[in-house]
This record gives sequence, C-alpha cells and structure tokens, in this order.
Amino acid sequence: MSKEPLPSFEKITQTLEDADLFTNASETHGVLSGLVCGGVKLDDQSWRPHFNDVVNEGLGLPRNAQKLVESIYGQVVNQFTDDGMGFNLLLPNDDVPLDERAEAMAQWAQGFLVGFGMVQQALNQASDEIQELIRDIRDISQVSLDFEQEDEESEIAFAEIVEYLRVGAMLCFNAFSRKAPAPVSKTLH
Repeated sequence: MSKEPLPSFEKITQTLEDADLFTNASETHGVLSGLVCGGVKLDDQSWRPHFNDVVNEGLGLPRNAQKLVESIYGQVVNQFTDDGMGFNLLLPNDDVPLDERAEAMAQWAQGFLVGFGMVQQALNQASDEIQELIRDIRDISQVSLDFEQEDEESEIAFAEIVEYLRVGAMLCFNAFSRKAPAPVSKTLH
C-alpha cells in the first residue's frame, strides 16, 4: 500500500464529484476508517465491496476515483498500523470557515459509523467504553454545529471534538482490528 501523500481536500472532493459518487472527501475517509477500525481484513480487496455498496450502489468506481480511494484506503491502513499516532481525520484546512469544517467533521463521523457498522457485528460484546464511544460518534454525526462566530473558544471546542474522534477511531482499531499475538501453547509434545 502506497505511502505517498494524498491530494488536497479540494482535489479529492472534485474527483469524487466528477465520478458522480454519493460521497465527499470527509465521508469517504470516514467510511474507509470505519471499515478498517471495524475489522475488515487489511488487504487490497476486502474493503472494496463494502465501500462500493455505500457510495456507488454496489458498482465499481470509475478509474480516477478508484485510484484515489485506493490511495486513501492505503493511507488509513498505514496510519493505523504504524502505531496509529499518525492517524488524522480528512477535513478541510483551517482556513475554511469553521461551520464548514464542523459539517465535514459530522460527515466524517457519519461515514465512520456506516463503514464500522458494515463489518463489525459484535459491538454488543465490546467493552462499555467502546460502546459509549460509538454512541458519542453517533451523537456527533447528528449534531448541527453552528458556530455563530469564529473565535478562539469555538476553534478549541472544534479541535477537542476532532481529537476525540481521532483517539476514538484508534481505540476501535485496537479493539477490533489489531491482531493479538497467537497464544503460546503450554502443551509439550
């Protein structure tokens, strides 16, 4: 999987729009992150049918969009498997108005829940902390964050929610996707 940097948020959005897909840059990243954190097999194929079902009625993607989405998927996998600390949500730059960034964050959360839910069927067996986290992500995805003014307090609140989502995604990955080492057999042969 490629480690090359992704195109800009705007270019990703434009490529997805040009392909007439039912998604945008933040939601796409959220869906892919949810699939990875929910436990989809981390290979080059397992995520595709799920993703195509969500964004293109089960059909394959046009070539340009497919290459882009493959690149985003590869980056998500690399970020989570490389200690997870490099994982970041795909959101517009800080120079975009705060209400637009907040809307993109909510779309990321919606996408995350969709991708996660497609592959994770054992949430009820997860820890209380993980179950509460998923409820919080659901609440964030449904909230309309209208910032009446762009002040330092609003920026801080936004940054804290983004960080909560980022850390929450890492916790989900660790709970459902990170493979524990195989138990060592205590039987002597």
